[in-house]
Amino acid sequence: MARIALPDIEGRGLLVADLVGTAALAAVTLLLAVSNADAVVVLGLAVAVVLFVGGTVAWTIGFLRAVGRSREEQVDLAGLFYLTGSAPLEARTWFLRTWFAQMAIAAGAVAVSRPPFAVMAPVWGIGLITWWGSRHATFPPRGAGGDG
Repeated sequence: MARIALPDIEGRGLLVADLVGTAALAAVTLLLAVSNADAVVVLGLAVAVVLFVGGTVAWTIGFLRAVGRSREEQVDLAGLFYLTGSAPLEARTWFLRTWFAQMAIAAGAVAVSRPPFAVMAPVWGIGLITWWGSRHATFPPRGAGGDG
């Protein structure tokens, strides 16, 4: 069995959580593709709700932390939400690919499940990206480049 070598980055636990959530979403979507049993539908709902609520909480934590950082740093939205110019390439690549995978799985879930609860799940990815960015991304100090 092939092993995935995760990058050695600060905040690696958030990336692991992101990957675990994505794997759970993929697994339950596959189950929904082969069964519409009530238990499977409830499991799909449970996974989607956990990822949605967890992502909302993570996004809120990240956003509030970024607001605090913005007093001394120029926190821009592209750097916070998409890690553009604020994170090492390896971290940005892993987080964005995982989030895009969640969106692709959610889109696929529309075809295989009724109702498609999985469309709520990608909030997990953007929430964890925001949390990671608010804690580990680098932003220029306020006042640099004429802002401040």
